[in-house]
Amino acid sequence: MTKLPVPSESDWENYKGCIDASYAHDLFIGKTNDEMREHFDRCVIERASELRFMSKVPFRYYMLGFGNYIQSINIPNERIVDASDAASCFINLVEEKLNKKPDDIFPIMSEVLPIVEYIAHNQKNFDCSADIYGNFEEKYQIIKKIPENHRNRYTK
Repeated sequence: MTKLPVPSESDWENYKGCIDASYAHDLFIGKTNDEMREHFDRCVIERASELRFMSKVPFRYYMLGFGNYIQSINIPNERIVDASDAASCFINLVEEKLNKKPDDIFPIMSEVLPIVEYIAHNQKNFDCSADIYGNFEEKYQIIKKIPENHRNRYTK
């Protein structure tokens, strides 16, 4: 796993121009992914939403932390209340970033893609009905079809 430093103030770029980015900054600034875990436990939907508004450096750092959070859920043995929301938010955020801001996520795709695959292959264990959340295997197939030449720009 890539070991990124906790984002600095300058990594947050122009967060003051957006109320959502400012809120994310105020909640996340200076915190490690371990320190943010309790915030994801309390309201994963809101934390995933805040990731959308971060500049690329904080987004990458905290997205990898979100991925670790997903992988730490002991499915199907541990039924945290928001496991389904966590899985859905993660996979949808990856898809959204690939479509809207691919340069934000391409550098970490080699670490994100296995988590998307894990979610897709464990949709039932995450208690995510395809009728409600969509088919994660289909989303995974779309996500992994990123043109190889783009992915190679950023991966080792």
